[in-house]
Amino acid sequence: MKKQIIENLKKYNFDLDLEKIEDVFDFVQKKYEEIGDEFISPLEMIEIAANFRPDTNTVIAIFLHHLHDHGIVKESQIRKKFGEEVLGILRGVKKLEDLDYVVNDKNAKVEVLRMMFLAMITDLRVVLVLLSCRLYKMKCLHKIMDKKEANLFARETLDLYVPVSARLGIYGIKGQLEDLAFAYSNPEDYADLNSQVEEVRQSCNLSITYIQERLKDFFEERGVEVEVVGRIKNIYSIYKKLQKKGLTSAKDLYDIFAMRIVVPAKIDKDGVHDLDNLYGILGLIHSEWKPLSRRFKDYIAVPKPNGYKSLHTCVLGLGPKEEDQPIEIQIRDRVMHEDAEYGVAAHWRYKHGGKSQVVTAQADWIKGLEQFSSDFDSDIDRDAAKEVGADVLADRIFVLTPRGEVKDLPAGANAIDFAYSVHTDVGHRCVMAKINSVVVPLNQELANGDVVEVITQKDSKPKLQWLSVAKTSLARNKIRAWFGSLNKDKNIKEGRAHINSQLERIGQPILDNKYSILKKYLDRNLNLSDRESLVEEVGKGSKIAADVIRKVFPYKLTVVDKVVSSKKGVKESEKVLKNESLKDNILVGGEDGLPIKMAACCKPSLGDNILGYVTRGNHVTVHKVTCSHIDKLDTDRIVFADWKGRNGSEKYLVGIRVEAVTRVGLMSDVTAVISSLGVHIREVSIKDQKGDKSYEYFLVELEDLSMFDRLVDKIESVRGVEKVTREKKS
Repeated sequence: MKKQIIENLKKYNFDLDLEKIEDVFDFVQKKYEEIGDEFISPLEMIEIAANFRPDTNTVIAIFLHHLHDHGIVKESQIRKKFGEEVLGILRGVKKLEDLDYVVNDKNAKVEVLRMMFLAMITDLRVVLVLLSCRLYKMKCLHKIMDKKEANLFARETLDLYVPVSARLGIYGIKGQLEDLAFAYSNPEDYADLNSQVEEVRQSCNLSITYIQERLKDFFEERGVEVEVVGRIKNIYSIYKKLQKKGLTSAKDLYDIFAMRIVVPAKIDKDGVHDLDNLYGILGLIHSEWKPLSRRFKDYIAVPKPNGYKSLHTCVLGLGPKEEDQPIEIQIRDRVMHEDAEYGVAAHWRYKHGGKSQVVTAQADWIKGLEQFSSDFDSDIDRDAAKEVGADVLADRIFVLTPRGEVKDLPAGANAIDFAYSVHTDVGHRCVMAKINSVVVPLNQELANGDVVEVITQKDSKPKLQWLSVAKTSLARNKIRAWFGSLNKDKNIKEGRAHINSQLERIGQPILDNKYSILKKYLDRNLNLSDRESLVEEVGKGSKIAADVIRKVFPYKLTVVDKVVSSKKGVKESEKVLKNESLKDNILVGGEDGLPIKMAACCKPSLGDNILGYVTRGNHVTVHKVTCSHIDKLDTDRIVFADWKGRNGSEKYLVGIRVEAVTRVGLMSDVTAVISSLGVHIREVSIKDQKGDKSYEYFLVELEDLSMFDRLVDKIESVRGVEKVTREKKS
């Protein structure tokens, strides 16, 4: 038995310390013999966890879990024999399993979910052991619990463990947990639906076999290497589909099964994932069978928050003629398939440093949990936990609804983004938000683990300034669509007002009747009709006033009082740039070594003001800031770019005038807001004071001119501030 277990583990991970695993196997087997218990429990858990490619300490922790949980083996003994890291994993698992959870208590659910997510940054292995243990218990629930206990245990599984496995992208575990929990928590519906599925299973299997052979022949004739498999969806997902569509019979669903096409992964010599073959396969399928465009989803260009990537399409004419139904097809390569089955666990890598070995995984939203790691009482090395966080991309956060639903949002997202992620109408009608039961303004940034509640009013409407506040494309698109539904005259009026406000902000004349200042835009001469359309686009929300004005009046020319150059920075820049190719001189988001292409449309040269655009092929195309194509690009994919050595070599001195109603503490509030953005204040003075009005002047130092609008917006949000404009130092 020992040899079989070890051989199975070796299939998934060749880096295991087999001597330690044999040692823990013998130790645990002896303990089970002493207490007269079956040894099968940890072995079955190991079989489940093997798919996660566990490291040595994770395997040891799984072997010891039951003995530690029941106090059969003392912690001092575990520490001495197997090490502090193993003990840390076991303590983390026990802490989560011992959390109080009350069915139908949404506050309890939210808190337990929160603690589970917090555990991930300390050590993701804690949650993976937890999921393996939960799946094992669900498989033998009828043996270890009575009917009432099993029902509560199953409901807890659906409420807590299924969402966690989904957020980790571990669909292999998620589907099993769903069906097992559904069978216990809702036995009548499960029995009814299971019998329905059994009735249609035979016809589905015939269809799957027919389609599988047809697709294999189709690609073989074209010399394309693919693996074609079909699967019937799990019972619980079918149940949810029926509920969503208001149906009662599985026979009424045409998408009860799906086909999957898996191709070998293509990685070029630079280590870049080549995706062209996947889109090529999609094109071949669509050229042969009619696609349903509304059912196409590109999760490669826009992956799910948990990292899931695949192309989903639906075609007609592929199935048997007597069953003329749409067929769902998923297209992915082998790497994406591993990701879909095992989520973050598909990408273990090991770091050695300090006192412990730390396991990390490629999951871009996990690093944000670092700020909460102090809330999770674990003995695992804190510095090691931070090292984990430093290796993971910090692009996403998670927040929770009052009911415990987890929403993935980009870092920096606020209550407006959250409201639109819940529902379009919630976004349109939101007026206020509560974060952790405290009332906050809608532009309040959210943090990991926040519980967010949106307050709405029936007659409330979106505000155009939300476009400059919202961080998600979903929210901005919904807001733009709402404003786009208004009439043209109102859009033009709104657009004029917002452009004029922006012009006043930077000290430029407002629009005349012919919109003359917009005549020259993106190196094109606009006629009156074009200019009016541009203003209308701003009014509809399709364009942001600040972006339009920056293209007409570059901030470096119109806003800046003085550019302060660092001679050291310039010399270093010249040294770095001397003997390198053009694209090797570029930093994207402060990083070098990324796959870069120079845009053929504007041909940037050394020293030009530039920006980057992330293409679907995961390259970054570098454009001049003045490129005429910039206006047509997806703003969510534009990233900061600069030349090596120049970043930080220039700072911009900008004067701003703050008009406000005089009150005690006004000056300190304004300076606090400026300082909170990391902006250095060079000079402060009170220009004038009339009655209850004050006019204050600040000379600030900006490292990046894109900060100017954000700074002004923040100052205008201070109580009593009426207007903020750029002002040259007199």
